[in-house]
Amino acid sequence: MKKALSISILIFALTACSSPKVGVNSFEGKLTYSVSSPTSNPDLSDSINYQIVYAKDSMLRIDNFTPIGKQIYIKHIPKNKAYILMDIGVKKVAIQTIADTLENNSRYHFKQIRGKEKFAGRKAKNISVTDTALDTTIIMNYLEEIPSKYSTAIEGMPGLPVHYSFYSNGAWITYRLIAIEEGVLNIDLFGIPSDYEIITLDEFIEMIKD
Repeated sequence: MKKALSISILIFALTACSSPKVGVNSFEGKLTYSVSSPTSNPDLSDSINYQIVYAKDSMLRIDNFTPIGKQIYIKHIPKNKAYILMDIGVKKVAIQTIADTLENNSRYHFKQIRGKEKFAGRKAKNISVTDTALDTTIIMNYLEEIPSKYSTAIEGMPGLPVHYSFYSNGAWITYRLIAIEEGVLNIDLFGIPSDYEIITLDEFIEMIKD
């Protein structure tokens, strides 16, 4: 069950991350989100309840912690090239994502609404988001001073999503920004280590079947 959920989230990340997003500014630093769902462990000391995002101009890295291990997503935004890094025990792999050449911004409809909420000490704007695939409308929040290109969620958001939800494997998963640390990051954070083997998504699926 946990393995199936983790693979489902991984596939969601691979597809959601495939379309480049447009941003008007750059940001460099670390963003920490809490992650919760009806089935998650409420123990806040558990790493699985967090997502870490590193942003450096045109580079993006997202660290996710799952029941089957840590997953690192890295992307060169202008080139639309991305990989998922995983240590699956027998080997370390960098899974190539498939670039999406089709427009993918029609799923969500947005309506600006009044009001703001504080997340990580910053005021984030309220926005009404309708997921047309699920016929569901949710109030979410975003920071207009940080580009949406540093997020892989909610295509078309006018800024960085800081409080949002998506439906996966029968449950709503909610992300909430809890910390922002601006500062210079080491470029090595966004590279593929030499001990990782680059493979395709199909090769990864065959590997975990075995």
